[in-house]
Amino acid sequence: MNTIGILLTLISKLPFWVLHRFSDLTYFGIYYVMGYRKKVVWQNLKNSFPEKSELEILKIQKKFYRNFCDLIFETIKTFSISAKEIEERCPLENPELLRELYAQNKNVTGISSHMGNWEWLSLSFSLASKYEFLAVYKPLANLKLNKVVIASRERFGAKFIAIKNLKSVLDQPHLIPFTVGLLSDQAPHDYAKAFEFQFLNQSTYFVPGPGILTVQKDLTPVYGWIKRVGRSRYVWRLELLDAPTPFMSELTQEEQFQVKKIANAHGLSEKNSIRALVVTRKFVQQLDAEIKMAPQDWLWSHRRWKTR
Repeated sequence: MNTIGILLTLISKLPFWVLHRFSDLTYFGIYYVMGYRKKVVWQNLKNSFPEKSELEILKIQKKFYRNFCDLIFETIKTFSISAKEIEERCPLENPELLRELYAQNKNVTGISSHMGNWEWLSLSFSLASKYEFLAVYKPLANLKLNKVVIASRERFGAKFIAIKNLKSVLDQPHLIPFTVGLLSDQAPHDYAKAFEFQFLNQSTYFVPGPGILTVQKDLTPVYGWIKRVGRSRYVWRLELLDAPTPFMSELTQEEQFQVKKIANAHGLSEKNSIRALVVTRKFVQQLDAEIKMAPQDWLWSHRRWKTR
């Protein structure tokens, strides 16, 4: 293990009450001294919640930064946290859904977001599931840091796959059913090939990958919903995203346009493009509702609407 890994591991062995004190100090520095992305967070919140007063927005903003700092140290804790602690601090509420899908030999698209603690959700999934868990990620520019971070993420059996390698990995034979884990709330690179929905009070483009992967590989789409219930404590559950595929004539004119755009851009049949739209739309609706219940838990520092 290199120097970075050793240092992070040593910090991670500190008890939570000590890490929380570090988090409190970091919050003061990031929020009051550095002002890290405060303008971005403020504008994102104002645009997403125009009905809220400036005082309400300010309260959400401060809660977000406190949670964000906790997340930093929770992520460091990942380097040494035990399986027992993960199961206690981030339990899955409905493991029976996974067992049912596994018994039916169904492969799964696990779709989630930058909500709560997505790192712990990944660890908890690895412990709660018999599935081969393939988590898709974008490698860090710092190769040494990337190596130690991936090692911490894979401690309980997950396999982290760089997005450029996903196709070749999925094309290989798998001895047991697999789940592909995707965080799907980031801005797409190519808007001409993306879906567009109303999300948090504004027109928003979404990566089409989860829906397209679902139809191309005949996967069962499942949404990972996570809720903060205390400091460094969460619960999460899974919800099926599948729904009956409508006929083209049942879609709105705007939806029909998007179906045709996605079909042409990604070489899909009309039926598969409709199903990809339905899966993505349902994810967007679920995420929108989840954020509105606990807005302080989403990653507002991300420049989600940077082209607007």
